Amino acid sequence: MSIVSVEDLKKYYTVYDNETHALDGVSFSVEKGQFVAVIGTSGSGKSTLLHLLGGVDTPTSGRVILDGTDIYALSQKDLAAFRRRQVALIYQFYNLLPMLNVRSNILLPLELDGRKVDERELAHILSLLGIADKEFHYPNQLSGGQQQRVAIARACITKPAILLADEPTGNLDSKNSADIMDLLSKANRELSQTIIMVTHDITIARRADRIIEMEDGKIVSDRIQENS
Repeated sequence: MSIVSVEDLKKYYTVYDNETHALDGVSFSVEKGQFVAVIGTSGSGKSTLLHLLGGVDTPTSGRVILDGTDIYALSQKDLAAFRRRQVALIYQFYNLLPMLNVRSNILLPLELDGRKVDERELAHILSLLGIADKEFHYPNQLSGGQQQRVAIARACITKPAILLADEPTGNLDSKNSADIMDLLSKANRELSQTIIMVTHDITIARRADRIIEMEDGKIVSDRIQENS
Protein backbone atom coordinates (compact mmCIF):
# COMPACT_ATOMS: atom_id res chain seq x y z
CA MET A 1 0.00 0.00 0.00
CA SER A 2 1.45 3.37 -1.05
CA ILE A 3 1.56 5.98 1.71
CA VAL A 4 3.15 8.55 -0.62
CA SER A 5 2.54 9.08 -4.33
CA VAL A 6 4.43 11.78 -6.23
CA GLU A 7 3.07 12.54 -9.71
CA ASP A 8 5.03 14.55 -12.30
CA LEU A 9 6.25 17.01 -9.67
CA LYS A 10 7.89 20.18 -10.99
CA LYS A 11 9.40 23.20 -9.27
CA TYR A 12 10.73 26.04 -11.42
CA TYR A 13 12.35 29.25 -10.25
CA THR A 14 12.92 32.37 -12.31
CA VAL A 15 15.79 34.66 -11.29
CA TYR A 16 16.75 37.57 -13.53
CA ASP A 17 14.86 36.00 -16.45
CA ASN A 18 16.74 32.71 -16.02
CA GLU A 19 14.50 29.72 -15.31
CA THR A 20 15.90 26.98 -13.08
CA HIS A 21 14.28 23.55 -13.02
CA ALA A 22 14.85 22.51 -9.39
CA LEU A 23 12.49 19.56 -9.95
CA ASP A 24 11.65 18.49 -13.48
CA GLY A 25 8.92 15.87 -13.65
CA VAL A 26 9.60 13.64 -10.63
CA SER A 27 7.30 10.65 -10.05
CA PHE A 28 7.55 7.78 -7.55
CA SER A 29 5.63 6.12 -4.73
CA VAL A 30 6.62 4.92 -1.27
CA GLU A 31 5.07 1.98 0.53
CA LYS A 32 3.92 2.23 4.14
CA GLY A 33 6.77 1.34 6.51
CA GLN A 34 9.51 1.81 3.90
CA PHE A 35 12.80 3.59 4.67
CA VAL A 36 13.90 5.57 1.61
CA ALA A 37 17.12 7.54 1.15
CA VAL A 38 17.28 10.31 -1.48
CA ILE A 39 20.83 11.13 -2.53
CA GLY A 40 22.43 13.59 -4.90
CA THR A 41 24.94 16.41 -5.08
CA SER A 42 24.16 19.97 -4.06
CA GLY A 43 21.62 21.39 -6.52
CA SER A 44 20.29 17.98 -7.56
CA GLY A 45 16.81 18.79 -6.24
CA LYS A 46 16.72 16.45 -3.25
CA SER A 47 16.07 19.13 -0.62
CA THR A 48 13.45 20.81 -2.83
CA LEU A 49 11.74 17.44 -3.11
CA LEU A 50 11.75 16.98 0.66
CA HIS A 51 10.24 20.44 1.22
CA LEU A 52 7.46 19.72 -1.27
CA LEU A 53 6.74 16.36 0.34
CA GLY A 54 6.46 18.15 3.68
CA GLY A 55 4.09 20.81 2.38
CA VAL A 56 6.46 23.64 3.27
CA ASP A 57 6.87 24.79 -0.35
CA THR A 58 4.50 24.89 -3.32
CA PRO A 59 5.16 23.05 -6.60
CA THR A 60 4.93 24.66 -10.01
CA SER A 61 2.85 21.65 -11.07
CA GLY A 62 2.25 18.02 -10.19
CA ARG A 63 0.74 16.30 -7.17
CA VAL A 64 1.82 14.91 -3.81
CA ILE A 65 -0.69 12.43 -2.41
CA LEU A 66 0.06 11.61 1.21
CA ASP A 67 -1.97 8.97 3.00
CA GLY A 68 -4.76 9.41 0.46
CA THR A 69 -4.80 13.22 0.57
CA ASP A 70 -3.77 15.44 -2.34
CA ILE A 71 -1.98 17.92 -0.10
CA TYR A 72 -1.75 20.80 -2.57
CA ALA A 73 -5.49 20.65 -3.21
CA LEU A 74 -6.02 21.70 0.42
CA SER A 75 -6.53 25.26 1.60
CA GLN A 76 -3.58 26.82 3.43
CA LYS A 77 -5.38 26.36 6.74
CA ASP A 78 -6.19 22.71 6.08
CA LEU A 79 -2.69 22.05 4.76
CA ALA A 80 -1.16 23.49 7.94
CA ALA A 81 -3.37 21.22 10.06
CA PHE A 82 -2.61 18.19 7.88
CA ARG A 83 1.12 18.89 8.00
CA ARG A 84 1.03 19.24 11.78
CA ARG A 85 -0.70 15.88 12.21
CA GLN A 86 0.68 13.75 9.40
CA VAL A 87 4.18 15.01 8.65
CA ALA A 88 7.25 15.20 10.90
CA LEU A 89 10.55 16.82 9.97
CA ILE A 90 14.03 16.20 11.37
CA TYR A 91 16.81 18.64 10.51
CA GLN A 92 20.54 18.43 11.09
CA PHE A 93 20.46 21.34 13.56
CA TYR A 94 17.85 19.74 15.91
CA ASN A 95 15.64 22.89 16.28
CA LEU A 96 14.97 22.24 19.97
CA LEU A 97 13.61 25.09 22.10
CA PRO A 98 16.29 25.92 24.70
CA MET A 99 13.80 27.05 27.37
CA LEU A 100 11.97 23.70 27.32
CA ASN A 101 13.21 20.45 28.82
CA VAL A 102 13.39 17.21 26.85
CA ARG A 103 9.88 16.11 27.78
CA SER A 104 8.35 19.46 26.81
CA ASN A 105 10.28 19.61 23.52
CA ILE A 106 9.05 16.14 22.58
CA LEU A 107 5.44 16.82 23.51
CA LEU A 108 5.25 20.28 21.90
CA PRO A 109 3.64 19.06 18.62
CA LEU A 110 0.88 17.30 20.58
CA GLU A 111 0.25 20.37 22.71
CA LEU A 112 0.08 22.66 19.67
CA ASP A 113 -2.54 20.36 18.17
CA GLY A 114 -4.53 20.01 21.40
CA ARG A 115 -3.90 16.26 21.63
CA LYS A 116 -3.54 14.24 24.83
CA VAL A 117 -0.26 12.67 25.88
CA ASP A 118 -0.07 8.87 25.88
CA GLU A 119 2.40 8.38 28.74
CA ARG A 120 3.08 4.76 27.80
CA GLU A 121 3.90 5.75 24.24
CA LEU A 122 6.18 8.53 25.48
CA ALA A 123 7.98 6.13 27.83
CA HIS A 124 8.39 3.61 25.00
CA ILE A 125 9.90 6.19 22.64
CA LEU A 126 12.22 7.60 25.34
CA SER A 127 13.42 4.07 26.10
CA LEU A 128 13.74 3.11 22.43
CA LEU A 129 15.91 6.16 21.75
CA GLY A 130 18.01 5.77 24.91
CA ILE A 131 17.06 9.10 26.52
CA ALA A 132 14.72 7.98 29.33
CA ASP A 133 17.18 9.36 31.89
CA LYS A 134 17.26 12.75 30.11
CA GLU A 135 13.51 13.48 30.24
CA PHE A 136 13.88 16.56 32.45
CA HIS A 137 17.22 17.80 31.13
CA TYR A 138 17.48 20.92 28.95
CA PRO A 139 19.06 21.04 25.46
CA ASN A 140 22.22 22.79 26.74
CA GLN A 141 22.78 19.82 29.05
CA LEU A 142 22.83 17.36 26.15
CA SER A 143 25.40 16.35 23.55
CA GLY A 144 24.69 16.84 19.85
CA GLY A 145 23.80 13.17 19.47
CA GLN A 146 21.43 13.32 22.43
CA GLN A 147 19.76 16.44 21.02
CA GLN A 148 19.18 14.66 17.73
CA ARG A 149 17.62 11.75 19.64
CA VAL A 150 15.19 14.23 21.20
CA ALA A 151 14.40 15.60 17.74
CA ILE A 152 13.64 12.06 16.52
CA ALA A 153 11.44 11.43 19.56
CA ARG A 154 9.55 14.67 18.88
CA ALA A 155 9.02 13.56 15.29
CA CYS A 156 7.75 10.11 16.27
CA ILE A 157 5.44 11.11 19.14
CA THR A 158 2.68 12.31 16.80
CA LYS A 159 2.72 9.00 14.86
CA PRO A 160 2.90 10.85 11.54
CA ALA A 161 2.13 9.23 8.21
CA ILE A 162 5.65 10.14 7.12
CA LEU A 163 8.87 11.22 8.78
CA LEU A 164 11.12 13.42 6.62
CA ALA A 165 14.78 13.69 7.59
CA ASP A 166 16.97 16.40 6.02
CA GLU A 167 20.67 15.44 6.44
CA PRO A 168 19.95 14.17 10.00
CA THR A 169 23.60 13.21 10.57
CA GLY A 170 25.12 16.26 8.85
CA ASN A 171 26.08 17.96 12.11
CA LEU A 172 27.43 14.86 13.89
CA ASP A 173 30.70 12.94 14.08
CA SER A 174 30.96 9.42 12.64
CA LYS A 175 30.06 7.58 15.86
CA ASN A 176 27.01 9.72 16.58
CA SER A 177 26.02 9.49 12.91
CA ALA A 178 26.04 5.69 13.14
CA ASP A 179 24.05 5.85 16.38
CA ILE A 180 21.41 8.13 14.86
CA MET A 181 21.06 5.83 11.85
CA ASP A 182 20.60 2.89 14.23
CA LEU A 183 17.82 4.83 15.94
CA LEU A 184 16.11 5.80 12.70
CA SER A 185 16.24 2.14 11.67
CA LYS A 186 14.68 1.22 15.03
CA ALA A 187 11.92 3.78 14.55
CA ASN A 188 11.32 2.34 11.08
CA ARG A 189 11.17 -1.28 12.31
CA GLU A 190 9.71 -1.06 15.81
CA LEU A 191 7.34 1.88 15.31
CA SER A 192 6.53 0.98 11.66
CA GLN A 193 7.50 4.54 10.77
CA THR A 194 7.72 5.45 7.08
CA ILE A 195 10.88 7.52 6.55
CA ILE A 196 12.23 9.52 3.62
CA MET A 197 15.74 10.81 4.29
CA VAL A 198 17.82 13.22 2.24
CA THR A 199 21.58 12.77 2.43
CA HIS A 200 24.69 13.39 0.35
CA ASP A 201 26.50 10.50 2.10
CA ILE A 202 26.19 7.16 0.28
CA THR A 203 27.35 5.27 3.40
CA ILE A 204 24.43 6.73 5.35
CA ALA A 205 22.06 6.10 2.43
CA ARG A 206 22.94 2.40 2.38
CA ARG A 207 21.25 2.00 5.76
CA ALA A 208 17.88 2.56 4.07
CA ASP A 209 15.70 -0.04 2.30
CA ARG A 210 15.76 1.89 -0.95
CA ILE A 211 17.93 4.56 -2.57
CA ILE A 212 16.63 7.18 -4.99
CA GLU A 213 19.39 9.14 -6.73
CA MET A 214 18.71 12.58 -8.17
CA GLU A 215 20.57 14.72 -10.67
CA ASP A 216 19.54 18.05 -12.23
CA GLY A 217 16.01 17.82 -10.82
CA LYS A 218 15.34 14.32 -12.11
CA ILE A 219 15.47 10.80 -10.70
CA VAL A 220 18.33 8.94 -12.38
CA SER A 221 18.28 5.78 -10.28
CA ASP A 222 15.80 4.06 -7.96
CA ARG A 223 16.87 0.79 -6.37
CA ILE A 224 15.97 -1.52 -3.50
CA GLN A 225 18.84 -2.44 -1.20
CA GLU A 226 19.81 -6.12 -1.37
CA ASN A 227 20.16 -6.31 2.44
CA SER A 228 16.70 -4.79 3.09
